[in-house]
Amino acid sequence: MFKKILLCLLISIFLVSCQKTLPNKDYADFNHMDHWDELNTLPDGEVLLFYYSPFCTISKSIEDEVTEYFVILEDEGTPILLIHEGLIFEQGEQPLEVIETPSLLVYNNREFVEIISGAKPVTEYLSAKVDS
Repeated sequence: MFKKILLCLLISIFLVSCQKTLPNKDYADFNHMDHWDELNTLPDGEVLLFYYSPFCTISKSIEDEVTEYFVILEDEGTPILLIHEGLIFEQGEQPLEVIETPSLLVYNNREFVEIISGAKPVTEYLSAKVDS
């Protein structure tokens, strides 16, 4: 019996030690878009733009979960740019009306694809993207 318990303990320790830990990041640790004209210089392929406000309680409430998804997606090669609502306000011509924080703007080859707004839709989209 003691050998079984010891074996289970060793296997548990091994599995935990093999898990890749993600860096602990917050919104400020990601690349930010400072001017709306930067949309013209997005790289080819899919790019995710996350529109948030650090003063929005909803944006703050999903920060840990969202940034974890961003780390995974960046590691997989998807560019992530954050847009601080207060700092980009009136910086160039806004291509579409983004009125809700948090919102995720999906671009593909510099073309707007869709906008996902609200905490639950944003986290569900990112979760599905990471799981695919």
